[in-house]
Amino acid sequence: MLKYCYKCKEDKSLDLFGKNSNKKDGLATECRSCKRQGDKDYYQHNANKVKKTVSEYRLNNAEKVKQVKKDWYENNKSHVRTTSAIWAKCNPIKIQESAKKYRNANRDKRNALISRYRATKIQATPAWFESDLVKIVYKKAKEWGFEVDHIVPLRGKTVCGLHCWSNLQLLDKSLNSGKRHYYWPDMP
Repeated sequence: MLKYCYKCKEDKSLDLFGKNSNKKDGLATECRSCKRQGDKDYYQHNANKVKKTVSEYRLNNAEKVKQVKKDWYENNKSHVRTTSAIWAKCNPIKIQESAKKYRNANRDKRNALISRYRATKIQATPAWFESDLVKIVYKKAKEWGFEVDHIVPLRGKTVCGLHCWSNLQLLDKSLNSGKRHYYWPDMP
């Protein structure tokens, strides 16, 4: 069956028309492509008005908008992952810039994570690891311009320390690099 589109003045298949429950046949009077073009034209001429209306709606219905987004994500996880992977593959420079920006803004978190990784790799992280306290040490090191040092080195020649709160101290960069992993207090 065919239906006449009043905008492009053509007879088109019914599946090319959107729904409109106010019409007798339940279909819109213009085809989807004409509707899409009309929406684009309207937006180009009224962009500020549309943006204002949308932002007001989102502000007044924040919980509803959040729930709709959450539901959509839950129903389209595989689609999101696929498109994200494709985008990441096509935009490696943007990914690098974003990662660099995050690293610079969160240097303390990154340093704590890297230290924990290294310590875990050499099995120097105890089962009772105090992650909250260690994160505070790295945060203060960033704030005050110091480096985090292991009092007893993790890879010393005669003894190996643990990656835990009681084995951490803040040192000036020159002192820390001079100490290296050869010295610790009460060294025999």
